[in-house]
Amino acid sequence: MVARKKNLIRKSLFRLSWEIVKNNKILFFPNIAILISNIILLGLLFNFTGFGISLWKNNLNNLIEVTVSLRFFSVFVIYLILNMLIDNFFYTFKYGLIKDILLKGKTDLRKGFYFAKKYYWTTLGIHILSVLIIFISMALLALLIFLMLPLNQLVTVSVFIPLLIVYFVYMSIRLFFIYPIMTFEKKGAYNSLVEDFHFVKTHFSHTFVSWLVVVGISILVSIINKNIGYVSEILYGQLFILGLIGFSLIIVIEFIVSVWEHVYIFKSYLTAKKRSS
Repeated sequence: MVARKKNLIRKSLFRLSWEIVKNNKILFFPNIAILISNIILLGLLFNFTGFGISLWKNNLNNLIEVTVSLRFFSVFVIYLILNMLIDNFFYTFKYGLIKDILLKGKTDLRKGFYFAKKYYWTTLGIHILSVLIIFISMALLALLIFLMLPLNQLVTVSVFIPLLIVYFVYMSIRLFFIYPIMTFEKKGAYNSLVEDFHFVKTHFSHTFVSWLVVVGISILVSIINKNIGYVSEILYGQLFILGLIGFSLIIVIEFIVSVWEHVYIFKSYLTAKKRSS
């Protein structure tokens, strides 16, 4: 009976999150802003480095010469930093919009802007901490694999590679609710991390199922987009407009799923919190 009740809650949570996305088109604004800013930054990168001209002229020798130059490396680093900082602002913007919709049923761009302005550095801090926790540890494991590989390839591959995968999956589950905690509980980066670890530990089954739902949808969308991309490449060679429609469809699907994913995770956190209170 309890298992059936939980299953109904999960189904309604899944359906409700899609309905929230459908009824609140404002949630797509941050994704659109990210796409536009990325295109502008990419255009500036191409312009300042000469990469765009070489690509347009299909000059392979000049293209290689441009990409290995100090100028390209410097501009590319600046591009990556600016891209990360701008994306971080609009992701925080999105969290503010989702928070108001889930708690108050409505929001506007002004509220999203003020939330992003207030919690920008907190979100950035969480990004940095997440990278340090996940990728530095994985880098150390990868280094260990590299050192052990010449000694015994079979043992190294059969032990350390699965360990690397398990660690990544485990940490992605443990960090699953860190942004909802930062948003709803108004915690700093470090305190959000600590509380997230505790919350996931005490709600592990709920977190794990929610994580599986998100991963499952992501895999499904990836397969769909891959097939659309394959068909679009074929159509692009036959009729430009059909290929363009196909690639545009991929972007639209990515937008919808990205917004749904955040809404689902935030709503899942509130559901677990409400059940335990």
